[in-house]
Amino acid sequence: MPIRINLLAEAQAAEEERRKDPVKRGAYVAGFLVVCVSLWALSLQFKLMTAKGALNTLDVKWKSIEKSYQAVVTAQKSSIAAEQKLAALHQMTTNRFLYGNMMNAFQHTLGSMDDVQVIKFKTEQSYTIVNGTPNRTNGTTVVPGKPATSTEKISITLDAMDLNQQPGTRVNQFKESMAKLPFFKDHLNQTNGVMLMSRSAPQSTPNGRQSFVMFSLRANFPEKTR
Repeated sequence: MPIRINLLAEAQAAEEERRKDPVKRGAYVAGFLVVCVSLWALSLQFKLMTAKGALNTLDVKWKSIEKSYQAVVTAQKSSIAAEQKLAALHQMTTNRFLYGNMMNAFQHTLGSMDDVQVIKFKTEQSYTIVNGTPNRTNGTTVVPGKPATSTEKISITLDAMDLNQQPGTRVNQFKESMAKLPFFKDHLNQTNGVMLMSRSAPQSTPNGRQSFVMFSLRANFPEKTR
């Protein structure tokens, strides 16, 4: 039987050991992972370029409609401001104080008492202004601001003489008669609508023929904020 001798056995064994070397296999795995990471990075770069392209397209589209959008926002602000002014004017027209009605009611008070003579009649009308806030834009919506307001204060002060035969007896009667008139009853403050501010002691006219009492009344209307 022939004897076979493999002269390359040692070299083949060494080669087999090199193939089984864990370091080499680790290098292969590492190389594979590097390739995978590179492919993933390339995919991210491609997605980034695609997103930038879409962003540029949207930016161009926005710039093409931006002027129209600003014009619409400006028109909306003007519309809101005009509506607020119209509402304020309407409120002022329908709620403004009419002195003619007040004077017409007051003359009925004078007509009921001939022995009371009004010496001075004064009205005071003042306004306290509170500034408003402008409209503002919240994203694509115009948020109306707070309009300015004014608080109206109206009062009447009168000085009169009680020329009754018993001076002073007409003071409270005149005060109550004024407070009971429908106009003043409906429009004056519910509490202390007509107040007696002062009352003098009995006095005599310069010729000494008649005695009188001076008194002062004040009527306050409720404050109105518009």
